[in-house]
Amino acid sequence: MRAAGAVSAIGEVLRGDQVLEGDAARGWIAGSRRARRPSGMREGDGAVAGGVEGWGRSAPEWAAAASPEAILFPESVDEVQAVVRAAIESGVRLFPTGCGGWPGAGGWGREADAIVSTERIDGVVHYEPADLTLTAGSGLGMRALGELAGGSGQWLPMDGPGCGDGTLGAAVACGVSGPLQGRYGGVRDNVLGLEAVTGDGRILRIGGRVVKNVAGYDMVRLFTGSRGSLGVITRVSVRLFPRPEADVTLCFRGGAAEVVGMARAVCTASFPVAAVEVAAGGRESADERASAGRRASAAPGAGDGEMELAVRLLGGAEEVGEARARTVGSVGAEPDEVLAASDSAAHHEARTRWEDGAPVVARLAALPDRMGDVMACAGKVAGVVRGEVAADAMRGLVRVKGSCAPGREAEVAECLVRARAEMAGRGGSLVLSAAPREVVAGVGWGGVGGGGAGLTGRIKGLFDPYSVLASRCP
Repeated sequence: MRAAGAVSAIGEVLRGDQVLEGDAARGWIAGSRRARRPSGMREGDGAVAGGVEGWGRSAPEWAAAASPEAILFPESVDEVQAVVRAAIESGVRLFPTGCGGWPGAGGWGREADAIVSTERIDGVVHYEPADLTLTAGSGLGMRALGELAGGSGQWLPMDGPGCGDGTLGAAVACGVSGPLQGRYGGVRDNVLGLEAVTGDGRILRIGGRVVKNVAGYDMVRLFTGSRGSLGVITRVSVRLFPRPEADVTLCFRGGAAEVVGMARAVCTASFPVAAVEVAAGGRESADERASAGRRASAAPGAGDGEMELAVRLLGGAEEVGEARARTVGSVGAEPDEVLAASDSAAHHEARTRWEDGAPVVARLAALPDRMGDVMACAGKVAGVVRGEVAADAMRGLVRVKGSCAPGREAEVAECLVRARAEMAGRGGSLVLSAAPREVVAGVGWGGVGGGGAGLTGRIKGLFDPYSVLASRCP
């Protein structure tokens, strides 16, 4: 960490109300922030001077070795550039983030001297409903974007973990897609262009505002998913989609093996579905059980306990009606519950928050036809971390969330090492999104070499030669 004076010198390129230091910065990091202020609110519109009250969601659990000394809130790309250039001169390391909801996930966080939040760069630059395109500052909240596009009967179907509570720039920087990827494509497929300030202080404007815009190297895809390791994203252009006329979710419940079989039957059928998800079943959700202070009696996926298959159907009313009939035919049973319209949307939005706050989160992936084996492996992990399992059956991705009590770090790490070896034997993988440092030390985030060497390290060196950006591929 650099001296506090060096960090303060960087803050001098901004106004006083754009910088948090001392107790205010520690409060932002520790979680004293309250409900996120509405998009566009500035000081004097209900926020407390100094910026703690009304500034966001629950604070991040930092993966860095020490808490940053300052939080910086630039309001334009020029101010971001000034911050980066000042950091180069002072030797200060910066960690880019949106509203600070998921910065340490997956081990990308490294020791940083200051956080650069883009949540104030939230203006809409261009929105043309007829072209189904939108360009906005990276700090625009995903909920605000949804409300804006919804007024024209459109939406942006990005549904990765935590996406709904974050910003547009964060969704692009993380690049994590959700169950709707099979229907609408992944995050990279729907980002048309972006603007970013690189680690050496350059402003890059790449891509464009139209769908057909391919020339030279596709650096838009390179920056998408780079987690702020190459530059601070300040503006994004995305492709929107017409909002479906009908939104229906069919819920089927049963034992783990039975539900996995139903999921595979739906995924291999010849009719279109938007998403096929598997999770702990029953009308009482995992969140409701947790709030009641009760734990599931068995680890879902281990072969015990009820599970739920949620099949989401999107499209015209006639199309969805036909898909429903064919889904029932493939499963061989009527659904236990049918959710429609806003209830269906709310059900799947809740899924994006499924892993929020979990001390341990692991992702196991293999070919979709091996989902039964992956679920069994995930169930073993869930048993050790006393957690739960959820799966995206169309992509063959299974997530485990749980906890790790003090003194059990070695046991949890050993379990994850065994699970990773089992997944490798099946041609799959296991990566961690969250875990205590002691567990990570024993198993590693992804089980492969870090981003300081090889291709990822060389690419980072091209855009961040001074190592100003603390984010780095684990």
